[in-house]
Amino acid sequence: MRAGSITGPRQFEIIDVPEPAPSATGAVVEIALCGICGSDVHAYVEGWDYPSNLCGHEWLGTVVAIGNQVNNVAEGDVVMGGITPGCGACSYCVAGHPQYCRPAARDYNGMGPDPSPSGGFAPLIGLDATRLAVMPEGITAVQGALVEPTSVAFHAVRQSRQRPGDVVVVVGAGPIGQLTAQCAKLAGAGLVIVVEPDPQRRAMATDFGADLVFEPGPDLRRQVRALTNGMGADVAYDAAGVPQTLEASIDLVRRGGSVCLVGVTSAPAEVRTNRWLTKELTITTSIVFTIAEATRVARLIVDGRLQVEALHQGTVSLDELPSTIEKYATRDLTALKIMVDPTGG
Repeated sequence: MRAGSITGPRQFEIIDVPEPAPSATGAVVEIALCGICGSDVHAYVEGWDYPSNLCGHEWLGTVVAIGNQVNNVAEGDVVMGGITPGCGACSYCVAGHPQYCRPAARDYNGMGPDPSPSGGFAPLIGLDATRLAVMPEGITAVQGALVEPTSVAFHAVRQSRQRPGDVVVVVGAGPIGQLTAQCAKLAGAGLVIVVEPDPQRRAMATDFGADLVFEPGPDLRRQVRALTNGMGADVAYDAAGVPQTLEASIDLVRRGGSVCLVGVTSAPAEVRTNRWLTKELTITTSIVFTIAEATRVARLIVDGRLQVEALHQGTVSLDELPSTIEKYATRDLTALKIMVDPTGG
């Protein structure tokens, strides 16, 4: 079968790979749609060591085959994929931290010992069945393909120190920023402020329920302080995925406030730790999510409590995927979420 894969720095190719077959504990899923993630683009531009089964991880599909030891899913189930659950035996699992399981972390950064030679940029993907979350009845293909990034945002809010009534700033209104703002609101934020340079993304943040939307600039800190009796926000989520926004996020929170890093980049960031110290800040970080969180997120989407479909701004075929990745890399494409139909012409 044909699959899209990052094969080197600034190299994205459509390659021929064997069709996956299920292992005893595995499943094969037919992909309906797969979203292009910002981390796919970062890996392409920055030359990450990026396993093929991570390339295209925002997918929805239908189980078409299972191994003889699988009992959590059945053929015909509509599913999405997350990280491998803990092994239950390592020191982290025994201590009650299965999300940091050492064996799972060794298996492709928590994505599991997959038999598939590809991610979701292919007609089929093979993976350990424990990675699958069954989706609720009525979920659409677009909604289902957005469960993965929404779960990332949901997990970030749970990782943060946000409390009901807090003033929250979300820096960056790409897909993760838009979803983080919604999840922060759903978690009881009293005021959600989104910071974004692009006017269309600012407008979408307003449509999604942000209370205030600002452009970045020299007046931003003053604007936030004016809304908070001169203090600053309680929590900032840095969802921009660029090194420069870390210090900007720190500027926007009050003394004793917290900053949660959600956006991903491997580029170094300059920080002034004396400012962190004197403000007594808490810095939290967030990556991926649990299968239980994905199941909850899917229900919130189907119930209409999280709005995601407007993020989808186009669908391309596998043949169009390499040029689409390059357009994202050069910023010739600014659509929030382009999806891939790996079976389309």
